[in-house]
Amino acid sequence: MPREKSTRSGGRGSRKKSETTPQTPETETPEVYPRNDHCVSRSEIDSDALKIMYRLIRHGYKAYLVGGGVRDLLLGKKPKDFDIATDATPRNIKALFRNCRIIGRRFKLAHVYFRNNKIIEVATFRDIVESSESSPSSDGEASLIVEQNNVYGTPATDAFRRDLTINALFYELSTFSIIDYVGGMKDLNSKTIRIIGDPKTRYQEDPVRMMRAIRHAARAHFSIEKKTLAAIQNHHALIEEASQVRVYEELRKDLSSGSALPMLRLYGDAGLLQHLLPELLLNDSVLLKEGSFFSEALGRIDQYACESKEELPTTSILAMIALFLLSYPSSFEDLAEQRLDREELNDHLKSCFIKLTVPRKERERIDDLLGLWLRLFQTPLERVAKLNLERRRSIGDLALLLRWLGEDSHEGKLLELVEEAASKKSSGQGTKRRSSSRQGRGKRGNSEQKSTSPNRSKGKTRSKRSSSRRGNRRQKSSE
Repeated sequence: MPREKSTRSGGRGSRKKSETTPQTPETETPEVYPRNDHCVSRSEIDSDALKIMYRLIRHGYKAYLVGGGVRDLLLGKKPKDFDIATDATPRNIKALFRNCRIIGRRFKLAHVYFRNNKIIEVATFRDIVESSESSPSSDGEASLIVEQNNVYGTPATDAFRRDLTINALFYELSTFSIIDYVGGMKDLNSKTIRIIGDPKTRYQEDPVRMMRAIRHAARAHFSIEKKTLAAIQNHHALIEEASQVRVYEELRKDLSSGSALPMLRLYGDAGLLQHLLPELLLNDSVLLKEGSFFSEALGRIDQYACESKEELPTTSILAMIALFLLSYPSSFEDLAEQRLDREELNDHLKSCFIKLTVPRKERERIDDLLGLWLRLFQTPLERVAKLNLERRRSIGDLALLLRWLGEDSHEGKLLELVEEAASKKSSGQGTKRRSSSRQGRGKRGNSEQKSTSPNRSKGKTRSKRSSSRRGNRRQKSSE
């Protein structure tokens, strides 16, 4: 692949730096891949993102398409987001775009808003700030604290701050070229996931980077570089030091991304699964083995996510995991024959997801969905229609759950009834019945009020007359 090397300066003009001297990247001379050496085309980039970059360039700033957008375009995928990096400060960006809002505390970002709730993130190039060592932790190693102030840098420093080499590529609109400071193009061609910098240090700075490395390997079917993987296997316990709310959000995205099965297996191989979903490791990880009923169900979930191209509801996925943890069924018939009462179900759900910070409302939705599951399979098929399923809150999640589990009992009639009720619920027919009944009750109440109102008005007039007579008597007595 022909390459054209060019030396590029940092940001525009001089900027105030923090008192801490930033680390210098290994080289500030990137490898530049001209248009003939890559497949990224302007026609594949969001038109609003192009407008932002063109306007920044016209006003003398640098503007690059960065991150996952460039990576996905190079892999032939349609990006979900188009992020932009520039040497313009957030105030400079806001001055150029009226539809802009500055967010963030430690490091300010600019969000540019467009129609249909579209948001394009524009960030100023970040500098590398030295990490300071705090007091030693319980295992004798010093835990790292990363200073994240508003310190702006150059394209080179911004690239070295990113997590993976394949996420640190820049697309320059003015020359249609790819700028690579960290060897990301080579790793893309060799299908390799590699952390930028020393893996152990980068994981100590942000343990969630371990999850991201595995996520991209599973999604793109890439292999993880030896040092990158070895550091995860040796320091996987660091994930418990990260924000557990953030860890749950990352895992929630993974389960509904279309690569849940290979991702969970990679988590198990790297040692991370014992800190996320240790329940799946019980009984010698039988659920994740090739050919198991659970693996087949996860495969259907991944296929459904890829075909629908939408983020799946986590409620159905977590509810399915909870169902399998009851008795490790090997078929749908075994799963449907499980008999529990409500108290046993509640006790079982309390023992699930002990390592995950599942929000209370999400647990309530899982409980409601599994309660509906139990009621459905405790009811004969001929009486299912009388359950008024279209009025149940979890009917949509139940339809997905049955489809993913490959429900084929009663010759598919049960799934047909549930999906019909779910479609009625989504179209609003179930809520119409409720509203009409409420309106009927309201009309009855109004008619009753009207019927009683004349008697009330008579009582009021009588009390007024009696009070006026009493007043007249008092006046006469005083005279």
